[in-house]
Parts: sequence; structure tokens; C-alpha cells
Amino acid sequence: MALVLLLSVPASAAELRGEVVGLSDGDTLTVPTTDRQQVRVRLAEIDVPESRQP
Repeated sequence: MALVLLLSVPASAAELRGEVVGLSDGDTLTVPTTDRQQVRVRLAEIDVPESRQP
């Protein structure tokens, strides 16, 4: 049943180009778009310390 649910969810990806203007945690960053909106991007499958971790 779990396999059926995983296969039924469409995967999507988008390309985002820009300058990083902020870091929330080790794996979360903020990038402005061309229409001046700020997008928070979370990087997947990386192992970095969180903001309060040594």
C-alpha cells in the first residue's frame, strides 16, 4: 500500500537562480526571485549542523 501511495505522488522540481541573501539553518537559505519575492530553499540529504549545534 505504501508503495502505491509513493508512486502516485508526482515529483516536481524547478530551477531557481539567484544570489543567496540569507541563511536560516545550515540547510535552509533564502533567495530572491526576479519579481522581488523571497523563496526559502531547504537542501535535501545533506548533513550540516543546525543553528544551535556545535
